Amino acid sequence: MSKPFYGTFPVKEIDSAVDLDAVIIGVPYEDNAKIYQKGASTAPKKIREFSSFFSGQSLSDQSIHQHNVLDLMDLAENLNYDEMQKGLSEKVQEILRKKALPIILGGDHSIALGTAKGIMKGDIEIDGIVWLDAHLDLMNEYPEGEKYTRATVLKRIIELGFVDPKKIHFIGSRGHNLGLEEIEFCKEQGMNIIDAKTFQNREKMLEALAQIIKHQKNIYVSLDIDVLDPAFAPGVSVPEPGGLTTRELFEVINLLAKNIKCFEIVEVNPKQDINHITSKIACKTIFELLDSI
Repeated sequence: MSKPFYGTFPVKEIDSAVDLDAVIIGVPYEDNAKIYQKGASTAPKKIREFSSFFSGQSLSDQSIHQHNVLDLMDLAENLNYDEMQKGLSEKVQEILRKKALPIILGGDHSIALGTAKGIMKGDIEIDGIVWLDAHLDLMNEYPEGEKYTRATVLKRIIELGFVDPKKIHFIGSRGHNLGLEEIEFCKEQGMNIIDAKTFQNREKMLEALAQIIKHQKNIYVSLDIDVLDPAFAPGVSVPEPGGLTTRELFEVINLLAKNIKCFEIVEVNPKQDINHITSKIACKTIFELLDSI
């Protein structure tokens, strides 16, 4: 059995747990689309492994050590998409019933549909989504004929109808890997984009984040690690130059933290990584979040 995320306790269930702050659950799943580099399903174990590289303690008065955080470890491997969604949805519901923060380790971004279904059935009403990602994930089918992949997942989530599209905020979007239908759909639905270039103007970036914090108090944050520039996070399946720095990402997480009610980190691909740096960034992001909630 692999070790739990550093600073947490491994458990098989949380029914008897009390006074929980957060619960980690791993989802070792990736879709079968042949166009993507394989490896994202190995990320939960690698992220846990390299979490022990850290002490978990920062200069902040808060840290993981001041919180009651449990680790439910991973869903079963080799689940099909429906089985994965069902299993993840049920775990998210369990965690939310405990008034704790779900922290989900993917896996590729297609797992987010299971997260969203869990939120819909959980004991909380989400009033906004923050999609930290180089890409929009709004294709109707991609590859052709495939409606349930990492490139279509947000389109499927919107179809569930549990969040007004005008309360969806993309952060870090960029590049030349987008579909025209995605861009048109995004504009038609009135979604919000803080693109990667916005981070060149710090004042403008902070004002945009302040508006999210002011108007959306219960946020679901879905973090695709490829929001970072590949210079910082090379271990991803779809690298896109021109992204955020790690410091910019941590600042976004720190600022949003108190409004975050569900958090997932996806698309770490250890098989494409260099010196495990991307897995370590994923660990550090979770520590930063727990410093700030």
